[in-house]
Amino acid sequence: MTRTRTVYMGAVAAATSLFMAGASACAASDAGITAATPATARPSSEAEYLPKPQPDRSRTSRTGQPAHTKAQPVAPAPPMLVQYQLPPGVVQNSSDDAGLGPSQAHGVLGIPQGKGARPVVVVMHGSHPTCVEPGAEDNGVAARPVKTTWPLVCADAKKPVQGVGPDYLRHDAGLSHLVQALARKGFVAVSIDVTGAEAWWGGEATDPARAYTQLVDAHLKLLADLGRGNNRGLAIDGAKGRIDTSRVGLVGHSRGGGYVLEHSARRPGLFAAVSIQPGSDTAARHTVPVLNIRGACDEDTGPEAGLAGVKALAKSRSTMVAADVLLAGTGHAMLNTNLDPAKDNGGCSASKVTEPATARDQVAQLTADFMDQALRKTTAYRLPALKGPTPTGGNLRTSGPRLTFSPAARHTYTDPLTIREVTTRQRLLPPIPANLTVRKGEEY
Repeated sequence: MTRTRTVYMGAVAAATSLFMAGASACAASDAGITAATPATARPSSEAEYLPKPQPDRSRTSRTGQPAHTKAQPVAPAPPMLVQYQLPPGVVQNSSDDAGLGPSQAHGVLGIPQGKGARPVVVVMHGSHPTCVEPGAEDNGVAARPVKTTWPLVCADAKKPVQGVGPDYLRHDAGLSHLVQALARKGFVAVSIDVTGAEAWWGGEATDPARAYTQLVDAHLKLLADLGRGNNRGLAIDGAKGRIDTSRVGLVGHSRGGGYVLEHSARRPGLFAAVSIQPGSDTAARHTVPVLNIRGACDEDTGPEAGLAGVKALAKSRSTMVAADVLLAGTGHAMLNTNLDPAKDNGGCSASKVTEPATARDQVAQLTADFMDQALRKTTAYRLPALKGPTPTGGNLRTSGPRLTFSPAARHTYTDPLTIREVTTRQRLLPPIPANLTVRKGEEY
């Protein structure tokens, strides 16, 4: 669940020399606008894991609104998918240069089929439970999440800590459906672990956006190395010559969406940004196309998440595309497979809440199609609409490209528990100082 804090504290500092030489640091202080081995497959009846492709026989109704048929989910050409893990390190998540916080270096990478270097899209999750106490009731965590152990910040299985469990949750893997949808559209997509940006394990995180920026820089450096044929000890094939880190798109959910909306406008090479149920109502003066996605049954950041910021962005006229889309029946936690969909449904009656798998698919298709059309600088956006979480909205910059919807078929996705994992001992982040005081289980 995302924390209720909705505005990042402090201005974002430039990425520092903590990271390896050659890493491209971006000035992230933006002027704000007011307002291994595959795991066992998870048994599931959800359509997102069905393998049978079916044609899209959807059509348009006489009223011009999407008219949906009972077309079955389809499975587009699969990208290469892999989870990677490098040794944990530290990031600067405080306005004090000496303020360091531990961070994992996990990611889920998707590389599309084909040849040639492709643009990169970085995906960031929100702030959710990280160290789960076994047996705790209503902890907001899915029954079978993607997880690992991290005794530094969570409990050691041999040394129990009151209220802190040993399981560290891989929320980056909980957004693997976004990676797959983006890779199917031809992007090199990576969902990265950003939990350490907000966590108070090493002290008060007064400037989490600074840490988000450093983590994005570090993972882009890794992708650049992979593209040059330097695998950094990771068993990843097929990356050489396929990755173009000079063109970058950013996607964030919840607190990650707040960072994308409020703090990423000055990233070099940025071509588009998507905020999904963002934990901020402030937008920087983006000059690239921006899409904000809200959920009508959002139990956390609320149905109006990011709307004020995107309205102000459209009014600023700094970008021709300041789009906002509301999804019917869509909650917050349901969009990350590591989380258990909320029981209060954001105030919606149970009959109005859409199936979580369908909501995830709708968000994934919207995100991927918007990124694709933004990169191609389309003069009119045509985005997919699924039955259930039917999207409404458009481009709030009325003089810009029109944004409309057309019926689309469901897509299927690989269960994140079955995605191959690779590891290396080579570092992505600076090492954790031996004398660093760590508050186990402390999230904020």
